[in-house]
Amino acid sequence: MNDNDIEVIFTHPRDPGTFTAYISPQCTGQQAIRGLIAGDENGPFIESAAPGRPYELAVKQSGIAITPNMTFAEAGVGNGEVVEVRQRGQGAN
Repeated sequence: MNDNDIEVIFTHPRDPGTFTAYISPQCTGQQAIRGLIAGDENGPFIESAAPGRPYELAVKQSGIAITPNMTFAEAGVGNGEVVEVRQRGQGAN
């Protein structure tokens, strides 16, 4: 962890749990997704994406999508912000 890191809470619509991480504001959406697939000592938070259905991130409060090349700072993510993880093309159940 670095002094400039922000605490981010990731949620996934099909998983009741959350994943809290300290992330550099310069982290991109793509880097964050790779980190969520790698996970921690408890394993990955999300599995590798199915072909054609990559993951995307969205800031819950503002609804801003964090694109693969956008940084968390550019998306306006602050300390304690909730970021939703979803797969593109995910239909309603």
